Amino acid sequence: MRYETNMTVKGQITVPKDVRDLLGLRPGQKVGIETDPDGTVRIVKAKPVDDRKEWLERLAEVRAEFKLQDEFQGMDGLAYQRWIRGDGPEV
Repeated sequence: MRYETNMTVKGQITVPKDVRDLLGLRPGQKVGIETDPDGTVRIVKAKPVDDRKEWLERLAEVRAEFKLQDEFQGMDGLAYQRWIRGDGPEV
């Protein structure tokens, strides 16, 4: 099936209802656009993104980087207090 639609000055187009229904698209949902070297363009349902998974992966990267710079590594609370306050009476 082939559809034609007009593009707005903002570059927006209306996706026909039949296509939205076929892809299971709802208002506000992300849409994927795929292009081929020959100029063919396809509208596809975007793959769901697990934002939490990406966030946890990035958090692990940041933690690993800071761990390399952690001068307190292996230090318990008392050792940290001594480091901050110097030798003196225990608190």
